[in-house]
Amino acid sequence: MHKFRPENSTLRSACREGPSVNKLQLCFAFCFAAVLAACSSTENESAQYKIALVPELTGQHGIFTINSDQTGGRLIITEKTAQLRPSSWSPDGKKIAFFATRDKDMPMLLKYRMPLHFPLYWMDAGGGKPTRLLDFPVSSFEFARDGRQLLFVSAHEDPAHNDPDVIKGFKNPMSAVYLLSPQTGTQRRVTGFGQHCHGSFSPDGLSVALSFGDTPQSSDLYVATLDGKHTRRLTDSPGIKVKPVWSPDSRRIAYICFVSQPGGMISNAYTVNADGSNPQKIEKAGPHEVSWSVDGKSLLLRFTTGFALVSAEGATLLDMENQVIQPRDALFTPDGKDVLFRSNHEGPSYLYAVDVKGANLRRISGHLSASMFCLSPLR
Repeated sequence: MHKFRPENSTLRSACREGPSVNKLQLCFAFCFAAVLAACSSTENESAQYKIALVPELTGQHGIFTINSDQTGGRLIITEKTAQLRPSSWSPDGKKIAFFATRDKDMPMLLKYRMPLHFPLYWMDAGGGKPTRLLDFPVSSFEFARDGRQLLFVSAHEDPAHNDPDVIKGFKNPMSAVYLLSPQTGTQRRVTGFGQHCHGSFSPDGLSVALSFGDTPQSSDLYVATLDGKHTRRLTDSPGIKVKPVWSPDSRRIAYICFVSQPGGMISNAYTVNADGSNPQKIEKAGPHEVSWSVDGKSLLLRFTTGFALVSAEGATLLDMENQVIQPRDALFTPDGKDVLFRSNHEGPSYLYAVDVKGANLRRISGHLSASMFCLSPLR
């Protein structure tokens, strides 16, 4: 196993558990800032992007932000139930969308008792003006490239969303994909109701790639214009296709396909041209998510306990599954130079970075754990 010593490995937290939650939170925020200041770059290079994260350990709650050079650590909101997603930071850097469950949300959640659906909030990137965006919960969301619209998925209009089997998790509700203008609150549905709904904006913001199926055992990919007037089917084959993502040049779409086998479900990543031609299978089994590099030349495959970089043609460039302990939730950095991920390599889910060639592996979150995180655009 690869061994390394992070720059901050000799630091010790000064916090001690106290009887007051507020005092504990303030103490932790103070220590977090001190730790990050101690491990800042001596060259004082300006950070090119920011990291927002939700801590994993009990007593460490809220959303923190740090610069990519480990400076500027701060607690921006003390929301105990906050959940981030990789797509939480708006492309203009001004907003952060997140899931949270507050007391005022309980009537809504009792009305819509759907598993894996949460109230959707957003706030200023500095933590100000947290606002709930919708009167029903959603299961996923993504900003448009100009930040003016949010794509989200929800089953709130499924008449059977309160079916006892749905509530108990025995049956999935029928979801749909919607577009929301957060500034005006206007929204519209862009698909019918189905299974395995996911969506992704094209880089030019004119189209969305969608996964959608009529049964729990199958779904296919589509491309639709934002006005919903033109829809093109890209795949028509057995399997459950999910989580489509566009290449930076809008020419290809990558996705995950699950296929039933005698021993159970297996998954592979695929790519297909935006017109449905030239489908290609990536010969590395088992990923559950895929994303494109900034230059569009490689793909990041995320597994349950690992990740790998492969070329757009499928050749393995980097495999981190056996390099550190449980590398998870990997993301390309906005500059395309590194991959950030969580790992238990030295403790409870610290954040690490490694460059795309597999070198310069380092811990970047000090003594702060991370249960989930997202990245701002380049500044």
